[in-house]
Amino acid sequence: MTQSSAGSGLDYSALSPITSVQEQINLLLLETLQQLADAGEPDAACRIAGKACKILRSTAPKDERRFNALLHRLVRRL
Repeated sequence: MTQSSAGSGLDYSALSPITSVQEQINLLLLETLQQLADAGEPDAACRIAGKACKILRSTAPKDERRFNALLHRLVRRL
């Protein structure tokens, strides 16, 4: 899926084959949450990002930091 086929967002064709499925799904969710906020729903995007942080905190701290960073960027829109 390229940027043109997905609208705005990441170019998934550049993902390395060593990128885990979990990382690819996390990137997809991060992009979707950003688009949700851009569509006028920053509160919903923040709630979901917060839930993702809670889920990932103990098992995937690197991924949790990505969602935490998004959450901090989006909270300014509230």
